[in-house]
Amino acid sequence: MSALIDRVVLVMPRLMRSDCDDQVITPHQGVLLRALEARGPISLTELRRSFPGAQSSLSELVGRLARLGFVQKKPLPADRRTVMVAITTRGRAMVAQQRKVMRERHKNVLEKLSSDDQDRFVQAFETVVELFGRAAATVTDAEKDE
Repeated sequence: MSALIDRVVLVMPRLMRSDCDDQVITPHQGVLLRALEARGPISLTELRRSFPGAQSSLSELVGRLARLGFVQKKPLPADRRTVMVAITTRGRAMVAQQRKVMRERHKNVLEKLSSDDQDRFVQAFETVVELFGRAAATVTDAEKDE
């Protein structure tokens, strides 16, 4: 099962890449935009906890998205050292466009399954997503306790 998940994880960025080729953002930037859309404004510090990796890379990613007008960075008035990052209206439009294209691509792939297989896939995938969500919440809670 883990090997299959690894294979899907490796294939999806290529599918997303082709989605972004005619646009100005990379797949990683698209993932970050979708996360900001889902979470709302978040501090750069908290964003770094959510997206592990080199801090400079995340700062560059956010900086590029800000220069393109997809996110806005603002210091927190109560603590000017804390920088908040939020998706802009332009960023939301980009996410909506990407989501539309990706849904069409997913549909084109999954419609090759029979109707019964599609139903089973959706049920199983919903369960997998829920279980991974619970596991991620457990990891997040453990990190907060540290």
